[in-house]
Amino acid sequence: MNKTIQLALVCLVAACAGTRALAQSRITVNVPFDFSISDRTFPTGRYSVFSLHDRLTVQDSSGRPVFIGIANQVSGRRVARTGMIVFRCYEVRCFLSELWTPTAENGSQLLPSRREAALARYGRGTEFALLAQP
Repeated sequence: MNKTIQLALVCLVAACAGTRALAQSRITVNVPFDFSISDRTFPTGRYSVFSLHDRLTVQDSSGRPVFIGIANQVSGRRVARTGMIVFRCYEVRCFLSELWTPTAENGSQLLPSRREAALARYGRGTEFALLAQP
């Protein structure tokens, strides 16, 4: 087999492996409340969230990206078999906080927005987790 064909096969296998890993790290949930990310509010609905390296992406039900931002790796949670999304709520306002996939040891955590940090000064938030839908 010549080197060009070998290189093409290696690239094809790598691309398929990357696509499979991305599909496994995607969490889809029906969010039953309005929520905020980075000072933007999103309505109730179906969203897909995935993380690639230090970038977290949220897509709406049509697959359109509605948020792309930087996330830090976190550890220390037991993850559901399907993965989960964690929100931090202050009275009636909830903020997307973490993404936990079943295929990764660590989760991804967004930094608090200015609005969330302001609400946190007045009281401790409550965490609310939504399990991913198969």
